[in-house]
Amino acid sequence: MAKVERVKLLIDTIKGFHNIGNLANPRMANIIPNIVKLFEKDEPSDRTVLLGDCHDPDDEEFKMFPRHCVGGTEETKIIDELLIPFVKARGTYIPKTRYSGFFNTELGLILEVLNPEQVVVVGVCTDICILHTVADLRNRDYKVIIPRDCVETFDAPNHPANQHNQWALNHMHYILGAIVVDHIK
Repeated sequence: MAKVERVKLLIDTIKGFHNIGNLANPRMANIIPNIVKLFEKDEPSDRTVLLGDCHDPDDEEFKMFPRHCVGGTEETKIIDELLIPFVKARGTYIPKTRYSGFFNTELGLILEVLNPEQVVVVGVCTDICILHTVADLRNRDYKVIIPRDCVETFDAPNHPANQHNQWALNHMHYILGAIVVDHIK
């Protein structure tokens, strides 16, 4: 099975977490330029996979979180700033319905076929979908790289973003064994 050097895994870099809808997160704007730079460092063998929330109108998740990213809406589309780099990279889009990108998706099969040396994980939310996807990546023994300047979470009552980002990054590094870097060189 041929190995690719790197898979870039973009998590929820879609409009419903950026600028449209109930979970739009203004903090996401801080990481977009850094994710764009990551595309500029593409090697010919790199592959890109975008995992994006895509819920049914009556999804169980809406009992915990406000209604967001319902399938077929503008919220489920990749953000404008990443669309052209994503298309140029021949990216694969995988809709997801839960926190982990592995739950009821083809991600496991895609990664098995690609057999990457490393998986670079970027996007939102550091302490929810990124954390759960990274846990499942590490449970499958993938080498995971997380550039600190390419992940973000949200501010809300009882959810200070800076604290939750730091806790999640520490957990992924010290407990799950992911490699957390300031940015990809």
